[in-house]
Amino acid sequence: MEFVFFCAESGRTFRSRDFRIADNKGVKKDPYGNKVLDAKVILRSPCPYCSKFHDYKASELTCPFESEAKRLERQ
Repeated sequence: MEFVFFCAESGRTFRSRDFRIADNKGVKKDPYGNKVLDAKVILRSPCPYCSKFHDYKASELTCPFESEAKRLERQ
């Protein structure tokens, strides 16, 4: 599965399948009642723009299933 990531150094976005999930504490509800994954997503390969190994809170990333569902709704 490919995720969209953001490089804080360059301000650019990029796609990658080369990541792992860490510190997975499961699905929780945010203050608005939305389900969110409480985990980290860590790149296994360096960022193509700054060459650093970024990590992110899973909740900071766009859900690939959500964007696919929106695409299918438009069809």
